[in-house]
Amino acid sequence: MKIYTYSERETKLFGKIIGSFVQRESIKVVALYGEMGVGKTILTKGIASSFGIDEKDVMSSSFVIVSSYEERNFYHIDLYRLDSINEEELDLWDYFEQGTCVVEWADRLKHLPANSIKIKIQLIDNNTRVFEMEF
Repeated sequence: MKIYTYSERETKLFGKIIGSFVQRESIKVVALYGEMGVGKTILTKGIASSFGIDEKDVMSSSFVIVSSYEERNFYHIDLYRLDSINEEELDLWDYFEQGTCVVEWADRLKHLPANSIKIKIQLIDNNTRVFEMEF
């Protein structure tokens, strides 16, 4: 399934729809794939908002790998720096079991749980993005 958005606002709204879906279906991982600047964090803000998390509290982090919103059972995992950290040291499976996880740079993981959604994001132009979802 492919979805197009034409603004940051639409990308956040699409994220909110995904967030509602994953909560209803008890999906544990939303794995995001795409180059730098395609909108992974913007989409994550929308997903987080469906969990009652203020979008200004969700940031793309250069140094924090896991941002926990434990009161909402939500975890934002950014693996951009994983090349300098051993995946096994992170024990991400604990987070996958505890709540819903959005994983940026998911291509750096060797395995995902069975109940995951993969979303590949491509930038078409400054405003247009295409999201290809795989369940």
